[in-house]
Amino acid sequence: MRHVVGFVVGLVVLTPLCLLGVGWAFRLVSAVAQGGGTLLAGSGLVGIAALCALALLLAVLLAAPRLTPLVPAVAGMALVGLTAAHLLRPELAERVPALPGVEGALSLLSLGLFLPVALALVVPMFLPSRWQSYRPRGAHAAGEEGDYLDAFYDDEPESGTDRAAAGRRRAERRSPAA
Repeated sequence: MRHVVGFVVGLVVLTPLCLLGVGWAFRLVSAVAQGGGTLLAGSGLVGIAALCALALLLAVLLAAPRLTPLVPAVAGMALVGLTAAHLLRPELAERVPALPGVEGALSLLSLGLFLPVALALVVPMFLPSRWQSYRPRGAHAAGEEGDYLDAFYDDEPESGTDRAAAGRRRAERRSPAA
């Protein structure tokens, strides 16, 4: 189920957020650069802050081990597809509704600057550790009580050399009588 949700979130939320967020920030930063100002004044600072926030979000999505790798991968594949569509059929850009950031996103798409971002988003999909489930396996999955809960039910506190003896007592309680 987490993969289905990750697919939808990557396609419906993360892809437009990347496109429109970067496009909006690009418009702000390029307006400051064309006007001869500095990035630390006015709208340039807002654009840089938006890019930093977006980069932080992408870093969390790429590094979080419990998230499905489909969230960034679907967004990366969508960015590749949008870049290819824009390069092969640029007349389709006329049909895009006028939203904030679309103009900047279209100019970045025509330059192919979303391709490195897309590559960074797709690579975690190929790491085997990202596809592992974090559900417990073995005795815990079968519903058997493990060593973790046994420590809470011991009558005497464990300290230093007593830990080995307490471990033997727990093992004796779990093993069938001979």
